Amino acid sequence: MAMNVFTGGRNQESVAYDLALALATRDTSLKGPEELLQRIADLLPACRDATKEKYKKEAPDYFVPNVKMQK
Repeated sequence: MAMNVFTGGRNQESVAYDLALALATRDTSLKGPEELLQRIADLLPACRDATKEKYKKEAPDYFVPNVKMQK
């Protein structure tokens, strides 16, 4: 069963940050808040890339008609 991540007002940045935070908190070698913040910053670019791909798969395809206005 597929799960939609971008529901309830979630955007790509919030999902990417939450993903980076979840991954960073699993690192038991971190010794303080500064190290945690740095680890989040290190993970964030890859998490942004991952959420971009997931968003593309979940985003609805909008139908945009090609209409020319007559003068």
